[in-house]
Amino acid sequence: MAFHRSIRSRRGRRKINQVFELQLTSMMDVLVIIVVFLLKSYSTTINTFTTVPGMQLPISRSEEMPPESLQVIITPEAVTFENERILEFVQTAASLDGSGPSYEFRKTDLDEGGRRIVPLYDALTKARDKAELLRAKSKTRDEKGNPLPFEGVLAIQADKRVQYETVRRVMYTSAAAGYKVFRFLALKKE
Repeated sequence: MAFHRSIRSRRGRRKINQVFELQLTSMMDVLVIIVVFLLKSYSTTINTFTTVPGMQLPISRSEEMPPESLQVIITPEAVTFENERILEFVQTAASLDGSGPSYEFRKTDLDEGGRRIVPLYDALTKARDKAELLRAKSKTRDEKGNPLPFEGVLAIQADKRVQYETVRRVMYTSAAAGYKVFRFLALKKE
């Protein structure tokens, strides 16, 4: 009989080994942990900063990506705000040093003693008013229950050939319109 029991026990063991069930609970736990890890480590930055063809941007070594904000593009020919051409410069005769034609503002485009650019100021205040209206309608509030304040962040792309005086006028106009933080965009050095 001892011999008979060992054969039965062997057959029983074979049956246990043949019927194998997959433990889905632990497999799901592993998959959830992998998915959470991948979502935490994966980052996407969708910046919609556009440039104008032929524009020469300065080069930077910064690794930091600029946050999403409104954008002003200054080229030697025009000023563009949010992909809409705000004003075009008047082309003057070739300069004496032979660097080519220069570009200047129209007299009607400037006020406050030539410091503020009127069409740009109008476009910036319109965008600020729209942002403040959207913030007022938003359910997101501060500790006191007031709408979040206007941040006033502006990204500026300026061509290398643009004069400093033009960039300074754009900055003055932007500050007068309520934009206090300027981020200058440059090409990343590879």
